[in-house]
Amino acid sequence: MSAADPTASPPGRPGRRATALAGFTTIVAVLPVFLAGGLAIQLEAELGAGTAILGAAVAVYWGVSALLSALGGYLAQRLAPRSGMLLSVAIGLVALLGLAYGTPHWAWLFVWLAIGGAANALAHPVSNGFIVDQVAVQRRAFAFGLKQAAIPAATLTAGLSVPILALTVGWQWAYVGAAAGAVLLVVALALMVPHKSRSAAPETRTHRVGARLPRQLRTFLLATAMVSGMGSAAGNTLGAFTVSTAVDSGFAPGGAGLLLGLGSLAGCLVRPLVGLAADKGLGGSMTTVALMLATGAAGMLAMATGEPTAFAAGCVLAFGFGWGWNGLMHYVIAHRSHPYAAQATGISQSGTYIGSTVGPFAFGFIFTSLGSTNGWILAAVIASLGAVGALFASRLEKQL
Repeated sequence: MSAADPTASPPGRPGRRATALAGFTTIVAVLPVFLAGGLAIQLEAELGAGTAILGAAVAVYWGVSALLSALGGYLAQRLAPRSGMLLSVAIGLVALLGLAYGTPHWAWLFVWLAIGGAANALAHPVSNGFIVDQVAVQRRAFAFGLKQAAIPAATLTAGLSVPILALTVGWQWAYVGAAAGAVLLVVALALMVPHKSRSAAPETRTHRVGARLPRQLRTFLLATAMVSGMGSAAGNTLGAFTVSTAVDSGFAPGGAGLLLGLGSLAGCLVRPLVGLAADKGLGGSMTTVALMLATGAAGMLAMATGEPTAFAAGCVLAFGFGWGWNGLMHYVIAHRSHPYAAQATGISQSGTYIGSTVGPFAFGFIFTSLGSTNGWILAAVIASLGAVGALFASRLEKQL
């Protein structure tokens, strides 16, 4: 079997190692912004970064990710996975160290989160390319699900950092701890990731030097970008407003926090499980993504009722399915766009970052002005539109 056979498991480089390294690369890239959200109270108390300032800084992170996402995909397509992942983690490390040691004023949050956004723009394309390069195709959807479970895992990490570090030794130490983890990851990447990818054969090398994507593939990727934009706009609303609206629905603050953790856990579980099902021949297409978004929309409608039991059940559905579709979408995109997986990820992810930028701003105004019931109803509408878009993308998928 040739070294470039995409269905083979590379000897001596098990797919589980590649999946873990790809997931940790993703975590390092998103921790700057998730920690900022988790440390909001401490940042306001010490730096004067109120809700509006912190929201703007977070928007800068996602905005830079959106602006650089296509470029990140192009660079990831040209670079070997080892070089690209090391570069992404190094940029993320700069952002983490800057936030820990170089933030005497809230204005510096914008600088370091912008740098973190650049790391994020490269992290997904290069880590997805690494999974495609190293994981056998019959286990690839599960690998993408595990890798994308790193996102809610990072959210949990940010939440745990508050009582463990921020409230004991200071908020800066949360970033110091994350930076220490990034340093360890740099060492692991340098030691474990091969210098050359398995797909570096002469016949595939041309795809890495900027070959133009096929027209049908470009159309499909633009459709997935629109889907991910709407799905992310609705999904990020969950992270931003679940706790506050749960309190309005009758939950105690502690219970609301536990509900957020339960939702994050649902997201961690659903992503790899859906991928595992895809590897077994169940789902694994944009049609499945549409079903997940529709289920998430139903969960948001349940949250809109304000009834505690319905709110809790809806929260689990919304987090698990309405925000758990992206691992499967990454798999579909990488599978359908091979050997352009990294570049294709950059294009599709631009929609994710735009939705992540615009969604919290728009829904912040909606929840404040129209109330939580109308806010969740409109979030469900956006998720439903994403489901319709995913059905359209599934038709394009069948033409590839």
